[in-house]
Amino acid sequence: MTEMAVIRPAQRSDIAALLSMMKALAVFEGYAGQFRVTAPELEKRLFDYRDFDALIAERYHKPCGMLVYYTLPFTYDLKPWVYMKELFVQEHERSRGTGRALMQALIRDCQQRGVSRIRWDVLSNNLNAQTFYQSLGGKPADDWQLYYLNL
Repeated sequence: MTEMAVIRPAQRSDIAALLSMMKALAVFEGYAGQFRVTAPELEKRLFDYRDFDALIAERYHKPCGMLVYYTLPFTYDLKPWVYMKELFVQEHERSRGTGRALMQALIRDCQQRGVSRIRWDVLSNNLNAQTFYQSLGGKPADDWQLYYLNL
C-alpha cells in the first residue's frame, strides 16, 4: 500500500525544497527567466516577515509538493479571504492525491480561521489544473478581469 502524503506547515529546514519547487513551477509556467527568489530572501519573507504561509506535502519523509498562500483582509464583511499563490506537486507525485491533500489542508485551516473565500489564478492553457480545481468545487470568476501593472 502506498503511503499517503503528510501535509504540514513549512519549516526553516524546508527552504531548499521550497526553492527547488518554486523554480520548477517557474519553468512549468514559463517565467523562469524572471525568477529571482533566493534562499535567504525566501527564508526572511516566510519566517521573519511572515509575508505568506506555506504548506509542505511530504511522502516517505521527503518534500514532494507545496502550497503557498497569504491572507487578505476585507472591509465589507470583516472576514478575510485567502489568496493561494502557488500549488505545485512534483511530477512523479501527480495523480496520487497530493494536490488534493494540500488543498484540503488549506480549506480546513481557512474554515477554522473564519475565512470566507479562497482565490487563485490558473493559467488559461492549464486544463489539467482547471479540471482539478473544478473537482474540488472551484469555479472560474467570470465577473472580474485580471489586471496588473509592472513596476
